[in-house]
Amino acid sequence: MLKSRIYSVGAELAENAVLTRDILAEAKLDDVDLVEKSLGIIEVRQAPLNMQPSELAIPAAERALAESGLQYHEIEAVIYCGIERDSPEPATAHIIASALGLTPSICFDVANACHGFTSGMQVPNSFIRSGDIQHVLIVTAELSSKVTHKVTDMFKTGELRQEDIKTHIGAMTVGDAAGGMVLGPAEDGRGIDQIRCASLSRHHALCSYNHNDYGDLSFKMDMGRISAVTLKLVKDLIGPTYHELNWRPEDVDLFIPYQVGERPFLKVLDIVGVQKEKSIATFPKLGNLASATVPVCFDRMKQQGRLLPGSKMLMASSGSGIVASFVGMSL
Repeated sequence: MLKSRIYSVGAELAENAVLTRDILAEAKLDDVDLVEKSLGIIEVRQAPLNMQPSELAIPAAERALAESGLQYHEIEAVIYCGIERDSPEPATAHIIASALGLTPSICFDVANACHGFTSGMQVPNSFIRSGDIQHVLIVTAELSSKVTHKVTDMFKTGELRQEDIKTHIGAMTVGDAAGGMVLGPAEDGRGIDQIRCASLSRHHALCSYNHNDYGDLSFKMDMGRISAVTLKLVKDLIGPTYHELNWRPEDVDLFIPYQVGERPFLKVLDIVGVQKEKSIATFPKLGNLASATVPVCFDRMKQQGRLLPGSKMLMASSGSGIVASFVGMSL
């Protein structure tokens, strides 16, 4: 059966690096080192408040397109999968495609919280495997620092109290970044072998984020319970994933896990049975990049010269809802 493979990836980070202890100090919280101590996140990247997601996404997409070796007219679909969008209508994918000078026949947004990029990979993977289309640009941008600024103000004004940090600490861990990826048909047996996903939708209320054009925002995240449910999904998924791939843990050459903090990172490594040296940790200096995690980690591994032909790569993604998945591929 025809498979899809990753042709190229590009990433873009917001320029401003901010220490998490400075964020908590500005929020007038007693324990300014809480995020660093509990999650290992030292600093995050923040974009200007007036920046639109498409503005951060376009440079990442341009890098992915340039590296792919394809002509722009060969891109048949553009899929945007960030939490933040330029506006409810039109789809941000159209804005990005227009800015890049692309003329795709298929152009739409996919939304699935931090899991968005993997969901964005699932759709074109099916398109390509069926032979309906050849080349797809997947792109995302996360400007989660807008939530950080709003929640910080809520603590400063007294709308939130010290004890509310338990359900709002997640807002202090997120960073801004974008990523682009070009998928196309595989050659020589390389490519994506499996995308296995599972959801526990009854836990959707554990994380909620909503805002409107008037600046009203609501945010709540029970990180402890989310982590427990997510890890259960990961445990349930990893056995069938390895079985279907015909892999053992020691067969994995490269592992990209989700990056919400040190303890979840280490627990996932333990469940998957992969050594830390085969993985990558971006959370200490970039924070939780939500849906941009996958392309940023992939891009970092590329820059480190670790993406060797024939390597077996495993990706783990998760998001509120709750959803988790594994992607297995041969590079």
